[in-house]
Amino acid sequence: MGNMSIRNISEEAFNALKIQATKNGRSTEAEVRAMIEEVAVSSRSGGFGTRLQNCFKDVEGDELDFPRDNTPAEPMVFE
Repeated sequence: MGNMSIRNISEEAFNALKIQATKNGRSTEAEVRAMIEEVAVSSRSGGFGTRLQNCFKDVEGDELDFPRDNTPAEPMVFE
């Protein structure tokens, strides 16, 4: 297994990581490890949509065959 040190993380990001780790019942190091592994695996096997589509690839019928909307979402406006 490889080892890594990450330096110069903002205090805000580090505190958010600690809070997220606590919510997930993990140490901060274990939380970062889980995040890295999740991103590395999803980049190899596709995102959630690709994995979900692969689960239903043998389903017959055209109800799952629809074009994907690639229109960018409108930014949220806070007033």
